[in-house]
Amino acid sequence: MKRYHSHLGRDIVLTGGSARDLAPGQFGVLAIDGGAGGWSVVHKGPDGDVMELNNEMHFELPEDALAFVKELIELMPPEAPAA
Repeated sequence: MKRYHSHLGRDIVLTGGSARDLAPGQFGVLAIDGGAGGWSVVHKGPDGDVMELNNEMHFELPEDALAFVKELIELMPPEAPAA
């Protein structure tokens, strides 16, 4: 599976690392215990604050977590174009 994804112009990173590896505005699919504990979905805000988006529910497969992120992105309003 690819490590970097984009959906509707928003970046998604699959990583075994932590959310601190994400750039502001990116979504992350994070491996828990190397993936053995499941996968978590997070978003890093513009100020560097990280929010877990799956309410402590962990996904068994990274593909399931990625599909969840894409569904969330589809519910969000489109990003404003850069000035």
